[in-house]
Amino acid sequence: MLKSRHIIFALAGAMITASCSDDNYQLYSDPDEFGLNPVAIVADADGGDYELIVSGTADWSATFGETNSSVDGWCTLSQESGKGYTKVSVKVTPSSSFTKRRSMMLEFTSGGKKLKCRVLQGTQVLGENEVLINGNVWSTVNVDAPGTFCTSPDQIGKLYQFNRNQPWEFVSNPEGWSSAYTNDGTDWLPANDPSPEGWRVPTANEMAALWEIGATWVTKAQTGFELPGIVVGVDEATAQMVTKENCRALGAMFLPQSGWINSDGVLDRTWLVAVRTSTSLSPTHGGMSLGDSGGYHDIWGWGDGQKERAAMIRPVKIINIED
Repeated sequence: MLKSRHIIFALAGAMITASCSDDNYQLYSDPDEFGLNPVAIVADADGGDYELIVSGTADWSATFGETNSSVDGWCTLSQESGKGYTKVSVKVTPSSSFTKRRSMMLEFTSGGKKLKCRVLQGTQVLGENEVLINGNVWSTVNVDAPGTFCTSPDQIGKLYQFNRNQPWEFVSNPEGWSSAYTNDGTDWLPANDPSPEGWRVPTANEMAALWEIGATWVTKAQTGFELPGIVVGVDEATAQMVTKENCRALGAMFLPQSGWINSDGVLDRTWLVAVRTSTSLSPTHGGMSLGDSGGYHDIWGWGDGQKERAAMIRPVKIINIED
């Protein structure tokens, strides 16, 4: 079903005014001779089909003008030529950007006259438990059982060994514990990723870039979270203002103090924040970001990222970032 849109005159007027000098916008044309309605389409972030009416009696043709998106075919027409009165479907694909509004100029020509329609698409909206940092959408909560999220940022959730989707409870000697498994040195494979659908374990580069913006230890008294931990993704001054209520609004992410389960099945280094990444650093080591209250940071986990150790996962959303 086509979506009809009543364009707000102020928006259309602003777009037309901004485009007059460069695009030679024709503000009015006799619809009985050659007309185009509407002159602007505001598309939803999820995309869809929008109706554009070409009026008149003569032959007409359409072309695609300038666009600010590198994505091919994000805006298409049901037909690019015709004669007389025609209802054209403008198909818009879902946006993959949380920061950039796609724009496309459609140009229609008939009898030496040119009319234009601007298609403008809104950005995606972050979900309740999502935060945008470094161009990536991060979950504000950890992975719990495979395919599920924790309900709060201060919950550790389940712990996972490298490239395995076997969940382990955050206890010493969890039932069924085994550190014996084969890993051939590959990165974390999608088939073994315990993240919920549409999410994945972040790479070492993604996690390192996140921590490099800022990694600040915070206490329960400051934040109101049930555990101390590290605030990442913002500078120290901003991190010092973080509370349970405003963390996401400040563009920050809280990682709870946790540690890991070692190869013997025992909870170890529980004074650390320890987060798994999907990058294989060697046949026996995988990326693990670490930090403590004394300012110690081991972003890459060269010394402590042994693959048989189980640690928490903070996933990143699978999206295609537009330039």
